[in-house]
Amino acid sequence: MGEIKQRDYVFDTLRGLCMWSIPISHFTRMAGHFSHDSLSGIVYITINVFVMQAFMFLSGYFSKKPEKSRTIAFKTFLWPYILSIFFFYGIRTLLWGHATLYLDRPPFAMWFMLALFLYKVFQKNYVKIPHFFAITFVLYLFAGCIPFLTEFLSLGRIVSYFPFFFLGYYCTPEHISKIKCLKRWQCWLLGIVLTGISVYLAFGLKEIPVEWYLLRRPGAEIGVMWYTDVLMRLLLVVLGCAWIVLMFNVLPGKDNYLAYVGRNTMPVYIFHLVVRQWIKKHGITMGLFMLPEADSVLYYVLIFGLASLCVVVFSSKPVSRFYDFVVDGLYSVFMWMMNHIVLGFFCAVEKTLVGCGLGIVRLLERQKQ
Repeated sequence: MGEIKQRDYVFDTLRGLCMWSIPISHFTRMAGHFSHDSLSGIVYITINVFVMQAFMFLSGYFSKKPEKSRTIAFKTFLWPYILSIFFFYGIRTLLWGHATLYLDRPPFAMWFMLALFLYKVFQKNYVKIPHFFAITFVLYLFAGCIPFLTEFLSLGRIVSYFPFFFLGYYCTPEHISKIKCLKRWQCWLLGIVLTGISVYLAFGLKEIPVEWYLLRRPGAEIGVMWYTDVLMRLLLVVLGCAWIVLMFNVLPGKDNYLAYVGRNTMPVYIFHLVVRQWIKKHGITMGLFMLPEADSVLYYVLIFGLASLCVVVFSSKPVSRFYDFVVDGLYSVFMWMMNHIVLGFFCAVEKTLVGCGLGIVRLLERQKQ
């Protein structure tokens, strides 16, 4: 009998950790006492130098079959993205009384879905281009110097995170096994060094605004010189890869709660953004009590606690099933309309045009006779 290969849950666990970090990042920025040179700055910068990079790496790692990636790209990524445009337009209207419907700018953090759709739908084509990985890396380094790589269709982020998707695509299980070779003391040392770099970026490099770490706009728009932008992007690659290596060495390979969250990321990703908007309007205390002092223990307990509550609630089975029911249900309705109404209409138009064309041909033949 063949040996049954045991699933390595480290990938799910890493995805779950990254998903847990995203609400913490957003709530830290929105909580009310955010500053660059504080614990809030350290947390925010640390999360934004590796979390989305890790997400993209994992997405690329599990995209080894380009044909399959293209097949599922619309349903898995573009469809939720399209729904989110109208969903968050409604949320903004309810909260603020007015909103603008942007079709050319992904709402909130939904740029991630658009990026993955484009990566996957064209993957079958660009993987055949010689040295394309090197091309994407060079383009990433200089993306902050290109004026049109802005928030329009999230072009800045689509270009900036592409190398990490490609890195995951080329990574094999053998590579992962080699990565997971650090001893405990080496993990501690690497963790201390990476944390120390985050502290330096927060307290010693304040001329780089936290906005820059989102990689969504050219550096010149936020006051960063072009050569500084390039050097920081090079540093970001090193930090992102180092954090990913550390996570693969310290996270468990057995099933656990983080792995469960990693298998139910989309409801958390979508619904925590609603809470983020609520915090933006009403504050993180929701008007129930005074905002704790900056950098107090209670202040960070409030941020981490609310973020954790969002993860626990929105990843729960009832919420996950509700999300799947709505998204999959609307997709089924959409496809039924496309197949029975839209395609039926075009089919009728095509038959009419063909009939008219054949009629004209017969008429011309009679005239010749």
